[in-house]
Amino acid sequence: MFTQLRRKAIYFRIYQYFIILSFISMGFYSCDNTSTEAVIPTSSTVSSDNEEDDLEQPEILPLAIDSSDLVVLPLDTGGVHKAFTLGATPAVFGHYIYTPSGYTDSGAEYPLLVFLHGWDPSGYTGSDFSELNELQQGVTPPGLISEGKWNPSFPFIVASPRLKSYDYWRPQDVHSFINYLIQEYQVNTSRIYITGLSLGGGGAWYYVGVMGTENYAAAIVPISARGEPSIVTNLSKVPIWAFHGDSDTTVPHNENFGSVPLVSAINARNPEVKAKITVFNNTGHDAWSRVYSDNFTKRTQGDPFTVSIYDWLLQYKKENLNEDN
Repeated sequence: MFTQLRRKAIYFRIYQYFIILSFISMGFYSCDNTSTEAVIPTSSTVSSDNEEDDLEQPEILPLAIDSSDLVVLPLDTGGVHKAFTLGATPAVFGHYIYTPSGYTDSGAEYPLLVFLHGWDPSGYTGSDFSELNELQQGVTPPGLISEGKWNPSFPFIVASPRLKSYDYWRPQDVHSFINYLIQEYQVNTSRIYITGLSLGGGGAWYYVGVMGTENYAAAIVPISARGEPSIVTNLSKVPIWAFHGDSDTTVPHNENFGSVPLVSAINARNPEVKAKITVFNNTGHDAWSRVYSDNFTKRTQGDPFTVSIYDWLLQYKKENLNEDN
């Protein structure tokens, strides 16, 4: 009996030491990670619709955001989302503009996120606010704003233009629209980002690919969209994170310069910032709901989607890229 009790006491003491050492290790880990850096996937990821059933856990590296020009911005507690019909402003598009709660016309300059919507067969005449209101539907930046679910780490001005009837995103028009925004709003011109879905994802690809050194984009996030060989050279000069569904029959991810071959062609040119591609398994054309969702920012450590696209974009500033950009 004495031997058994002594053995139990020894085991308990070993267990205590293990617990103490575990807390000490956690303390060292916390001390080494006080920079609030997050993690991002650095390799291609194929993941399923079930967020707990990802097929690949890619290598992760620290996410470093130079927040020196962001920490001065007031906390966004809910701003103003305002619609302008076509012709109501000098802008080439009717559009929504979201300005954060602390925004003033003569105050600090904010990052700008331009969201390009997908194909809409109904078209847009520009005179009806109800047509503009369609931009506030679905899991998109303007949709999240309208539902009170817009919660990036740092505030953005969000511009959501509306295509004219049966049109596509001409690079020159997108450029003109951004010029208008720079003139009218307190935009941090080193932090202009473009994202879009389907036709709008193509708008992001082609804006950078066609405009070349004139483009304003510090980084882009195209979703469920394709490009072509002629735009690869210019795309290799801007950070890119593309998304696609592997079951997309509208714009196949692996054919006709869909996201996968397009990113491969970009990376074959050895860009300063390697383009990223995430392909969702068992996912059709709508890969954007998962990407734009506010839940995208609420993952656990080690999950390949710990970092939202908004934080990923903020890593990049136009002035930080090479002179050819």
